[in-house]
Amino acid sequence: MARRDLPPLRALTAFEAAARLGSFRMAAGELGITRSAVSHQVKLLEQRLDVLLFRRDARRAELTQLGQTYYPTVRDAFDQIEAQTRALRPSTTDNELTIQVYVTVALKWLIPRLYDFERKYPDTKVRLSTSYFDWDFDERNVDVGLILARNKLPGHYYRPLFKSYLKPVCAPSLKIKTLDEIKKHKLIDVYTAEEDWQIWLEAAGVKGIKPANRLAVDSYILAQEAAIEGRGLAMTIGPYAAEDIKLGRLVEPFPLQVEHKHHWYFACNAEHRTKSKIKRFEDWLVKQVAADPMLEVLKEDKK
Repeated sequence: MARRDLPPLRALTAFEAAARLGSFRMAAGELGITRSAVSHQVKLLEQRLDVLLFRRDARRAELTQLGQTYYPTVRDAFDQIEAQTRALRPSTTDNELTIQVYVTVALKWLIPRLYDFERKYPDTKVRLSTSYFDWDFDERNVDVGLILARNKLPGHYYRPLFKSYLKPVCAPSLKIKTLDEIKKHKLIDVYTAEEDWQIWLEAAGVKGIKPANRLAVDSYILAQEAAIEGRGLAMTIGPYAAEDIKLGRLVEPFPLQVEHKHHWYFACNAEHRTKSKIKRFEDWLVKQVAADPMLEVLKEDKK
């Protein structure tokens, strides 16, 4: 039997962390090694594959097109290994709650509030399963989800939470005042949600935007960070830029916000809905949404 043609595990681990976090420095912190060690391992992987996976600058490691193609496969393989490893361990599911949540929502909204849930239910161990894809509930690996529901699958329970609105943001230094000035700047695309800019631009009546004048990233959080650095205009899908706007790092150049065709839901397996840990989190989450003045509560589906 032929030997598997696999890159070194250490190099793949460094690549996956750097691609997921968008930073060699942050990857080094997560892996407990130096930034130069991460860079060295990624370089070894690039040499092994004979391709360039990152465009490097002083602040961020940005995936090339080939890197964007390679990363989902590596990420999914690591996710499967992690999930099966967890499944082999002795069960502690009675007091563990694994939450599927999009990375931007986790960082900008859920994590700052989780202390309240942990204070109220100290016996429940919370695990976050963050993703760069925000739709389809992953029942194999999580208990509940806070997702942007595009497909409502049979056998699942979905409770509406809040509406999603599209609104562009940029650094104050760009000094954009008119819609026509958009054409002078780069649009920062989240390539897993390419329709966002099209929806907003059509609603705003803006035409003539060249596809080449864009920067593609894999999450809204990276799009916002790129916007903060003056790389162009980023699209937001909720109140997740509120803190950066408050601090003066971002501005909303136009008042127009456009309702997205998909909205945010709580999701779980329908048969597990009555489990105490799931019901507690659902009730807590609904109250958190209702208490946030930045969110427009989504009414219950009448079906």
